[in-house]
Amino acid sequence: MPGAILATSCAAIAVSACGTQAATVQPGSSAPAAVSPRQRAAADAAAILASFVPPAGARRLTAAPGAGGGALSQPIQVPGGNLVDDVSWWLAPGPPEAVLAWEQAHLPGRFASAGSAEAGGRDGLYEWSHEFSLPPVPAVLDSRELVVQVVSAGANQTAIRVDSQVTWLPAKPAGERVPAGTVSVTISEVTGAGSKPPAPVTVTNKATLRKIVSLADALPVFPPGIHSCPPSGGLLLELAFRDAGGRVLAVVDANQGGCGTVSFTVGGTSTLTLWHGASFVPQVLKVAGLHW
Repeated sequence: MPGAILATSCAAIAVSACGTQAATVQPGSSAPAAVSPRQRAAADAAAILASFVPPAGARRLTAAPGAGGGALSQPIQVPGGNLVDDVSWWLAPGPPEAVLAWEQAHLPGRFASAGSAEAGGRDGLYEWSHEFSLPPVPAVLDSRELVVQVVSAGANQTAIRVDSQVTWLPAKPAGERVPAGTVSVTISEVTGAGSKPPAPVTVTNKATLRKIVSLADALPVFPPGIHSCPPSGGLLLELAFRDAGGRVLAVVDANQGGCGTVSFTVGGTSTLTLWHGASFVPQVLKVAGLHW
């Protein structure tokens, strides 16, 4: 199985990547073709931070309040991967819980509530936080969050830290596509020892082949960072794309379980690890009319 990557139970997978530069867009809008994932993330982070609605009477600060930045010197969470984190600090009248509830009620409706927490924080101060999210941008922005932390600043005032956190996926290289000249794809199920897989199926119908090629070409790059994968279950499919002479042009090995990793081999050379095998495998089977 050329280039296959199997995600094992709770295995840690480290993937590194880099990005390029780009121009400004609003959260949820369509980015111009020239915009890179890194710049798209920076633009979204700035727009998300600007979406924060300061409570009445709030005053923006230039740094976290308190000696050395105090309890709000660091974000309450730091997502893994390629991260852009924009931050602002505020001082507002009222107790922390009331300020946080006010923000939850006044944030633009496009944000979804993604959970809250409260705990004894740094400097002995009790902290409250609430996380709000926007949908990811497929194959570009992996996550988009607005995180609001509050602590008491005394004298019936609340100190606020606002983080807009956007993680981005590296751009997929132009060569990481099924090559032109592909006229068929052979789909095989790869199983462990002792299991008998179904016979491989070769697809030559042009319309079906185009759909499968499109699914493979749309797979995003696997997110960088360390990932704790769930148990590796589900099917492992191998797709061999061939030319008219039967020569293998590219091979895709897609894992439905674990982290859903996908290996992509073009001309016998493995390229970057791809992602979304969990959805890719059933989509391929459906398009091909297979019931494995």
